[in-house]
Amino acid sequence: MVGSADFIKILEALILQAMKEFETNEEFIYSLIIDDLDNSISPDHKHLLEQWRSSSVANESTYREFVSVQRNIDQLYEQQYYTAQESWAVLDKKISAADDNTPVGRKSGTSIWFSIAASVLLVFSIGYYFFSDSRYTVVKNEMNAAVKSVYLPDGTQINLNGGTTLRYVASQFNTKRHVELLNGEVFIHVVHKSRYPFIVDMGEVQAQDIGTSFNIIKNKQDVTLTVEEGKVALKQVKTEKSILLDGGNTGIYHSGTGELVAKKNADVNYKSWMDKDFVFTETPLLEVASQLSKVYHTPVTISGNQLKTKKLTAHLHYQTPDSALNVIAATLQCSISNTKNGYTLSAD
Repeated sequence: MVGSADFIKILEALILQAMKEFETNEEFIYSLIIDDLDNSISPDHKHLLEQWRSSSVANESTYREFVSVQRNIDQLYEQQYYTAQESWAVLDKKISAADDNTPVGRKSGTSIWFSIAASVLLVFSIGYYFFSDSRYTVVKNEMNAAVKSVYLPDGTQINLNGGTTLRYVASQFNTKRHVELLNGEVFIHVVHKSRYPFIVDMGEVQAQDIGTSFNIIKNKQDVTLTVEEGKVALKQVKTEKSILLDGGNTGIYHSGTGELVAKKNADVNYKSWMDKDFVFTETPLLEVASQLSKVYHTPVTISGNQLKTKKLTAHLHYQTPDSALNVIAATLQCSISNTKNGYTLSAD
């Protein structure tokens, strides 16, 4: 495990080693950029840096490259799902682009400073869990695992679908009720406290509870939130645009367009992954099989073209796929077989 003191020594050694390779005035310019990104630059040096940036398009481009690298470092520190491999891929592109567009005399300095940033990212990826575990309580449910239920310090219950990760600061939670949903799907029963609002942070958007229970799916940066009861405000952090959702409504945030959409919830089975409660009304059997496969984490296939055109009307509430599929087989007068590859419904 990398300790905080050792971590700082490693960074200092990396930077000192890289600095020895500088033999031009680029060292001074790049040090100004680093100070600027760290908000520790003096007013005089800030003025010099701005003059340098405005003197040429190439200089401004170099500055922007450093901003981009710094943003990746920040994301790696703050978001567990931002992996070291992704950071390296971004940096490789940055270094290649810098070398292709930089005169020969300047290539050395630019690449060295990007190498420093790459080294910082590497050390962050090694030491991440040291910093993360010292501050956050991380709850992770592995892909295809059974539903996991946890209780937060305030008594709020969160159910996690497979492939879900969230985190929160336990030591502050009674007065700062913030949960970060990093990825996956959750259903939350919130203990209402008017003095301390309950907030789910999902990066670009936040959900603020106003006494309720609700379901959230986070897929990359897109978010779908469905309210069972009560009210939830879904807000875009950057623009502060928000929509207010009450029971029976769904809010959708599209990261690509920045659009927030509110509509009536049309998916009666939106939380079947948690309670195994399905309602099918003239639902194509292929769609039924797809939903059951997802919820029970086991393949369900349909054999025979005639059976594939069938539709099902039924209310199923079973914790195991065997019971649910036996009811379907009896309703549609078909047979069911179970192998190591999953379940198959076949016409008699």
